[in-house]
Amino acid sequence: MLLDLSYRQIWKISAPIMLGSAAQNVIALSDAVLLYHKGEVEFAAMGFVGVFYITIAAIGFAFSRGGQIMIARRMGEGKPGAVGHTFHTMLIFELALAAIMWAFMRFGTEWFFQFFLEHSPEVYKKSLEYIHYRSYGVFFSYGGVALIALYTGIARPGIILASTLLLAVVNLVLNYALIFGKFGLPEMGIGGSGLASSIAEGVAFVGFVTYMIFDKKNREQRIFKMPKPDWPMTKQQLRI
Repeated sequence: MLLDLSYRQIWKISAPIMLGSAAQNVIALSDAVLLYHKGEVEFAAMGFVGVFYITIAAIGFAFSRGGQIMIARRMGEGKPGAVGHTFHTMLIFELALAAIMWAFMRFGTEWFFQFFLEHSPEVYKKSLEYIHYRSYGVFFSYGGVALIALYTGIARPGIILASTLLLAVVNLVLNYALIFGKFGLPEMGIGGSGLASSIAEGVAFVGFVTYMIFDKKNREQRIFKMPKPDWPMTKQQLRI
């Protein structure tokens, strides 16, 4: 009976984490499915630029794993008060990294995409149209993985499931509306898909933060006490 309870507990913790980790894949899949019905060029562009953005998102996700390990260590050491400092160090770096990635997507992709789409000018144009709007979502994506790392590290991943479901639903509805011009919104095609995905990430992020504000159980972690930047801890998270 104890073994069964242990397995249930493992599944209860791991299932939301697995779903949260697949958030970008869920977005890319829903974008691709709807763009398939828009046109072949849009669908082909999504196949390329979707993988590109998932790669960008994976960079922020990888760094957050180091922060998650350190947060879990603080909890294991019986030092929940140190969690807030670790979290803010991770969050500050994630947002700084997001700014760099945003600048690259806004100003460097026109040059970068040419290496892969030199002989596909229409796909190249549509890819740039998508990433123009999608680039703004990187701030919410990187901030979101920091929040996921926090609640995973303190072994309270339930909100991750709710946030991911909110992300998926908002993304699907807005994609349909902005790609095809439904519900009184403009028909934007693949650009609307990029905008919808960025908005969906923003909604999910705001929802997660709202939950944190009203979550009384996180007070002992001192999450809302802003510490000074800690570069040595940032380097430690990078090494992990």
